[in-house]
Amino acid sequence: MTVSASISVTLEPSAAFDIIFDELAMALRRLRMQFEPAPNRRVSEDGIEVGRVVSWEPGRHVLLEWHPADWKPDEVMKVEFRFERVQEQTRVTLEISEWERVLEDHGSELAGWFAGEVMAPLLQAMGPSRFGDWVTDRAARRPSGALARKGYRDPVMHRPNFKAILSKLSLTPKDYLLEIGCGGGAFLEDALQSGCRAAAIDHSPEMVRLAREVNKDAVAKRRLEILEGEADKLPYADSVFTSAVMTNVFGFLPDPVATLAEVHRVLTKGGRLVIFTVSPEMRGTMAAPEPMASRLRFYEDVELMRLAKRVGFGDVRVERPSLEPFAREAGLPEEQAKHFAGPGDGQLLVAHKG
Repeated sequence: MTVSASISVTLEPSAAFDIIFDELAMALRRLRMQFEPAPNRRVSEDGIEVGRVVSWEPGRHVLLEWHPADWKPDEVMKVEFRFERVQEQTRVTLEISEWERVLEDHGSELAGWFAGEVMAPLLQAMGPSRFGDWVTDRAARRPSGALARKGYRDPVMHRPNFKAILSKLSLTPKDYLLEIGCGGGAFLEDALQSGCRAAAIDHSPEMVRLAREVNKDAVAKRRLEILEGEADKLPYADSVFTSAVMTNVFGFLPDPVATLAEVHRVLTKGGRLVIFTVSPEMRGTMAAPEPMASRLRFYEDVELMRLAKRVGFGDVRVERPSLEPFAREAGLPEEQAKHFAGPGDGQLLVAHKG
């Protein structure tokens, strides 16, 4: 009784091995399972060991012993990963064997488990709703993967936004800045040139690691702290920061009111908030393409101002500056800078805590 699945990818076996186990560990973590991909390591669920690595050959083969039923602790299955070079690709195979140890019915029950727990979730993952969510999360809402790490390390097309925000913040060495949804830390790198101190939070563990790497000197000098967490539950004391910022984050917030209330709480009196978000007119353009556009909340100017005022911010306004001068200041080539020529592409919400 064996269940197997395979995929062929255009990667060298060693690269496929590293990516598969890195992605698998992160995906299992989201499912409340911990996997430490290394020799003599284990897989646990809610603190209980369910799997243990018994063979670890990087780029070739991994074997785990697996305990799927805690009510049958002596029954052990085999979980095997194989990485095989096939012409210009690597075939990655997952094979789970010895199911008869835990299933009394060797036919219908295994077929039922396979249909309900493997086939149905796979087909759902290939449907437009789930697949669109995955693409959106991967690229923007909770960035992860090699392409996201590369893009957020140097987000060229976001740098005009950064310049626009910084022009409103006018940071000085006396400031203590908070960024919510810091991505790969590129904005922080620019902001810290003012001499300010900063803290940041992001709910993507990959972006937290990348942001710390990009700003490793500032982190080492304790000018910057970057934490993993949620925007509506900020892990900071009241009245700490002189300024706060969000860029291309606000439209993805599940509870914008709670987030704004938290930002208001952690700002000092007179602290300023600047948020950059894509305007409704940009829905479906290269600034907000599908499938992200269908999962992004767009706000009219009056809505943004109403939300900020609702939690106590004063001196609230929304500006729609042309980003072209900022694009040229950021050094974008003419071919890219011209896309920022018209006003209205983005909204700048500017507010102060009274």
